[in-house]
Parts: sequence; C-alpha cells; structure tokens
Amino acid sequence: MIKKIALVAAMAASASFATYNFFPVKDAGKGQVEVGAQYGWTDNTSNMEIIAGAEYSVIQNLALSLTGLGYQLWDDPDDCGEDGHPDCPDNDGFKAMTIGARYQFMPVLIAALDVNLPLTSEDVTGKYDPFGLYGAIQFTKEFVPNLWFGSEAGVSYKFEDEKTTEGLGLTVQAELDYTLANLGLTPWIGAALNMRLSDVEEEWYDDARGGKVTKEYGSGDKAILVWLGAGYDINPMFTVKANFIMKFADDDSMGSDWKGVNAKLAINF
Repeated sequence: MIKKIALVAAMAASASFATYNFFPVKDAGKGQVEVGAQYGWTDNTSNMEIIAGAEYSVIQNLALSLTGLGYQLWDDPDDCGEDGHPDCPDNDGFKAMTIGARYQFMPVLIAALDVNLPLTSEDVTGKYDPFGLYGAIQFTKEFVPNLWFGSEAGVSYKFEDEKTTEGLGLTVQAELDYTLANLGLTPWIGAALNMRLSDVEEEWYDDARGGKVTKEYGSGDKAILVWLGAGYDINPMFTVKANFIMKFADDDSMGSDWKGVNAKLAINF
C-alpha cells in the first residue's frame, strides 16, 4: 500500500509541470514568487500539499527558477483509520526544489533546463528520490492582442538509484491564455502528455516472499493531463490563481487517474 501511495504522490506532482512556465522571460531585474496549496484525489486516495515556486530574471532574456518546493501534509488511502485499516501511513514531509533556467534566444523560442534534486523527505517519496535532468525547447507567441500561446517539448532523464532504473521520459505540453484587460482576469486552458521512452525496473525486498522482487514497466506508457484555470490581478504586485487539473493514465505504471485543485498567490516584483 505504501508503495502505491508513493507512486500516486510522484505522479500527482507532475501536475505542477516541469518548468516554471512556458511564456516569455520577464525583463531583467523582474520576477515572481508563488505560494499556495494543492488538493488531489483518486478513486481511493487523497493528498494535500503546500506548494511554492519563484522565477527571477538575472539578466535580459535569462531567468532562474525554483519549483517543486513545498510540504506534503498527507497522501492517504480513503479507508485509513477504519476497521481493518487502523494504521495510517506517516508520509508528511518536505519536498525538494527543482532548480531551473530559461534563456530566450529568439522572440518566440526559449531553451529550458531543470535539475531535480534528490532531497525530498523519505516519508514522502517512499525512499525513491532520484537525481534528474530535464531539457526543453519552448515556443511562445501572442497571436492577437492579449491571446498568448505557450508550448514546450522536453526530455527528462532520471539517474538510477539503488532500487529503481527509470531512464528517459518525454513531455509535450501547451497552454492558451487570454487576458481580459478591463477586468484584470486571465483564463487559460492547457494539456500535457508525459510518456516513458525507456523501460523501468523496480526492485524491493518482500518479507512475505522471502526475497527480492523485481517489477518492470515498458516504454511507451503515458499519462495525459488537462487543466483549466484563471488568474486575477488584484493590482500590479499581487495576482491570485486557481487551477483544476485532471490526469488520465494508461495503467498503474504511470500512477492512478487523478484530479486536483490548487490555489496560489503570486507576488510580482
């Protein structure tokens, strides 16, 4: 059960997306900090976490970011504490940051690189927390005034840890934003495809079976995410944002189907 909960948590985190965003890099000296909360659920589990991130343009066209930082409050089966399931997993803990950089080398093209740090609490990860890299190319364009399209295609690589070999993954995602300037309101819609490009091998010791157990997942497994959201500019400095997210997975190797909602306060500076 704990292994399944940890896998659901890892896939739910993918709803936070790989890079900070895929829209134009802010002017030098400008940035944004986001703090908020996210609640998610499957058919038989629920999870809650505090989420945070930030991006700052150190020079013109180059921005550095921190994403994925937060604190998991719980990720439990729905029958936790009921008859026959008296013990609830102790899986609250901090989630490590991802360090990222985006460089806008053309008006419509941005190169992005993320480094995933293996520093998340073991109570959250179930002891699976690999070092990883993610590189992507982003295309962004304002088609008509206030209508922005942002997209990204990237490849991730998770280095082998002592129990799991995961390898390469593909992410393709896009979002369409439209700002109603007179209201200060920006609704958006987006979608993402995550797919394995290499086989995954997972090993653990099973006392009941009296030895090591190995499970393999094939390449080509995929999950699709779709989200709807909106942001409201309280003033030039503060923006509130909300998202509803759905994830549809091929099978258990990509986690369970999942739904989530999040709300964030963005501080622009």
